[in-house]
Amino acid sequence: MKSIIVLLFVANIALSQSQHTTGSIYLAPGIQQFSFTNLNGSLTQAGFHKVPLAIGFGTGGYGQHKHLRFGGEGYYFSGSATRESTTTEMQGGWGYFYAGYKIGNNSWRLIPGLGLGWGGSNVSAIRTTTASLSDLINNQPNTSLVSIGGSFLHTAITIERDLTGHQYLAIKGTYNWGFSAKNEWTAPGLTGSVSDSFSGFQLSLIIGFTLQ
Repeated sequence: MKSIIVLLFVANIALSQSQHTTGSIYLAPGIQQFSFTNLNGSLTQAGFHKVPLAIGFGTGGYGQHKHLRFGGEGYYFSGSATRESTTTEMQGGWGYFYAGYKIGNNSWRLIPGLGLGWGGSNVSAIRTTTASLSDLINNQPNTSLVSIGGSFLHTAITIERDLTGHQYLAIKGTYNWGFSAKNEWTAPGLTGSVSDSFSGFQLSLIIGFTLQ
């Protein structure tokens, strides 16, 4: 994802030199909720909290010619939730390229967007134990970690507002649709699993800087 941001930064500087063309880089803190229905069922049956809401941070950028935008974004997220003597933790990230169309020319703008990306996530199910180290290693594993990842279709709606100078704020609502509903959760030595689509909702606050 770092290479995506570096590429976009260089491209935006170049694009911003041409007529009718601008560029932007931005920061994007936000929240992330995944649709891991089957894993959540397994977790709750075992006494764990379902996969939690995650807090994330992203960076991105785009080049714009007249009303058409081309850009990309990288995002890291993590979250944790407890239930009695158990904890469910999640962390991961994803990145995508997208195209958007700017509607409006004044202080307020609406930008629908569509793109393609890839990402992955790890989920840990942790159970509190009072066992000795020897017993824990041999008989009572108290942590299970499973992973999933895949490609997705990125869809988004962004509302932007200009600030003073070359700054702007925006709210971006995103839903990323996993291509396959048969992605299995994996772990070393796992012989049976459940499948989920790598899909989820994301809401971000964008703090942007235009390059003109």
